[in-house]
Amino acid sequence: MERPTSSSMLLGIALLLLATCVRGQDNVDGYTYFGRGSCQDSRGKMYSYLQRTVQFPSAEACGRGECERFGNSNSYRGFEYSVAKRCTCVFDADELPVVPNDANAPEYVSKMDAGNDVISQVSGVPGTGCYQYGRNAAASLRGSLPSAAALISVMYFLML
Repeated sequence: MERPTSSSMLLGIALLLLATCVRGQDNVDGYTYFGRGSCQDSRGKMYSYLQRTVQFPSAEACGRGECERFGNSNSYRGFEYSVAKRCTCVFDADELPVVPNDANAPEYVSKMDAGNDVISQVSGVPGTGCYQYGRNAAASLRGSLPSAAALISVMYFLML
């Protein structure tokens, strides 16, 4: 049996990293998957949020069906979708939009927090995924898939 070369081992590690980064995320049009955990700003602060008291079947239903209604708000940053199927729309500090009270619709729960500006990082705590709204996605290169792709490119170049 032939021993694996160091270059084939590096390629294997790179592919494993890529698979790990991609696993577990749902693609949602108009959003960039930012990573596992709660969305945070550049100071590590959490965002203010609105959350309906019902479950959502998918990240797509959360982002496009629920949170995107706030897309015209300059304070809307994106959403978090949890394994408990909870949908949390995140906003800049002290800038939660007014939501109509409708007796036939599920209630909103909200919390004010100190996060501001574009999403820059995630808490890393499993169980929740952070999705950044499209207009903010270009402001940050921090994302698991681009990082893994860059790592693979560098490793491939070093093997040549």
